[in-house]
Amino acid sequence: MHEIRIERELYAVYPEIRLGCLQFYAKPGPSSEELSRFMENDILPRLRRESAGKSWEEIPGIRGSRAAYRAFGRNPGRYRVSSEALLRRVKRGEGIPPVNTVVDVNNMISLQSGLSLGSYDLSRIKGAVRLRRAGAGEGYRGIGKDFLDMENMLVLSDDEGIFGSSMSDSTRAMLTEDARNILTVIYCFEKEIPLDELLCQAKATFEKYAGAKDVEIGSV
Repeated sequence: MHEIRIERELYAVYPEIRLGCLQFYAKPGPSSEELSRFMENDILPRLRRESAGKSWEEIPGIRGSRAAYRAFGRNPGRYRVSSEALLRRVKRGEGIPPVNTVVDVNNMISLQSGLSLGSYDLSRIKGAVRLRRAGAGEGYRGIGKDFLDMENMLVLSDDEGIFGSSMSDSTRAMLTEDARNILTVIYCFEKEIPLDELLCQAKATFEKYAGAKDVEIGSV
């Protein structure tokens, strides 16, 4: 497993920070028709029913992420965790646009768990990965977005700087069709969530729908 750690100073601000990690080999390819049908016919209708009438503070996963954002000085109503952004689409009756086999599994697990997931091309990551607090002026170009100001956000960083967060990932470590060795991170900010169980479920889901092989799992 690639080295990944959480900066100890973060726990003083928000003690419930955890990261679930999966490392595996896969070839991102065209979206799976089987997964698309499962999403449209089962997962999305169920999520609309289960989330109806609930505030964001009542939805596991999203609730903890919002609390963490506030603890670090970011407004979760303006800077939304990616799982909330996905669920907002679902609640509006919209679908989730397919991307590729790996990202589609990311989105499915994120919707089901309420947690943000990021998948990264390990060949573009240099050195150990740290979860830390971004400083003034730090940011990156997001996937499909302009420059994102990440000050005070919890971000993943390597020897070349920051590249990922629970809000939006950068283009630097994004998955393309050339990616093979992949690191997936589950951002968890809620102690009640059974992260080890979720990792086992995620492993099986990546194997089934993304053709993942040699999957290693762990948490920090």
